[in-house]
Amino acid sequence: VGLSNILENIVERLKEQYDVSYLFLKPVSKKEAPDYLDIIAHPMDLATIKEKVRRMEYKSSDEFRHDVWQISYNAHKYNDGRNPGIPPLADQLLEICDDMLDENRYALADAEAGIEYRDT
Repeated sequence: VGLSNILENIVERLKEQYDVSYLFLKPVSKKEAPDYLDIIAHPMDLATIKEKVRRMEYKSSDEFRHDVWQISYNAHKYNDGRNPGIPPLADQLLEICDDMLDENRYALADAEAGIEYRDT
């Protein structure tokens, strides 16, 4: 629960960075990008991440960061060469996430240690 609380706070703070996060708040729709799922094998967005946090699917901050990284990767893969303004926003979102993870590194380490201890 401790890890989920920290990660939920981080995802909420990411969503509040609306000037950066607004394109990544929810899944990309077929209407917005009909060929998106033909190009992107692992779609990811902040609403999906929040749902995974609530279901306590993340066992580490690295797993959480990977999903935020996936948003950035997907933004580059789909938009490079067609929507050049989008990938830099995704990069910025990942950078903000990294800063927040760093700010919370001690609490995250304690929470992750608790999960590892219970799993053994």
